[in-house]
Amino acid sequence: MSFMARFLVWLLLFFPGLVLADVADKQRAEVDHLLAFVKNSECLITRNGEEHTGENAVSHIEKKYDYFRGDIKTTEDFIEYSATKSALSGQFYTLSCADKKVIRTKDWLLAELKAYRGVTLKQAGAPEITVCTEPRPQICTQVYVPVCASLKGGAAKTMSSGCSACSKADVVSYQSGEC
Repeated sequence: MSFMARFLVWLLLFFPGLVLADVADKQRAEVDHLLAFVKNSECLITRNGEEHTGENAVSHIEKKYDYFRGDIKTTEDFIEYSATKSALSGQFYTLSCADKKVIRTKDWLLAELKAYRGVTLKQAGAPEITVCTEPRPQICTQVYVPVCASLKGGAAKTMSSGCSACSKADVVSYQSGEC
């Protein structure tokens, strides 16, 4: 076996995470947040009947993440494959916090993911919505700057510009970008 072949085998055996797929950059930030969330938690995580601190639990979750990395495409996949249940016993991991009922780690992490996504959306800023008012435009330039128009009745439709959207009587408002 050549040196290069031996080197590649060595890499695969000792550093499988280097050559396997991973979640997208946006989701990588979410996974990193969840790992830090577990690590810094004061709650205890029960795995196969044994309680673990957040720091100990995150070490195990990272090992499972490395093992299943090729199957993980989304942050939800990360939770499902790495932090939901034992691959050996099939028992769900649970979380116990002072003065709270025991819950599954999957539910806890999905709730935190939802909260984290809400915060990042707020930080990114909500899209600006323009409300169409009377009098409506009669003539618009033919410049294509697509907008997503909200129609009466709740439907949405991509239109060529804000002006062309508001010129239609059934359009209530619009925001930048295609629908």
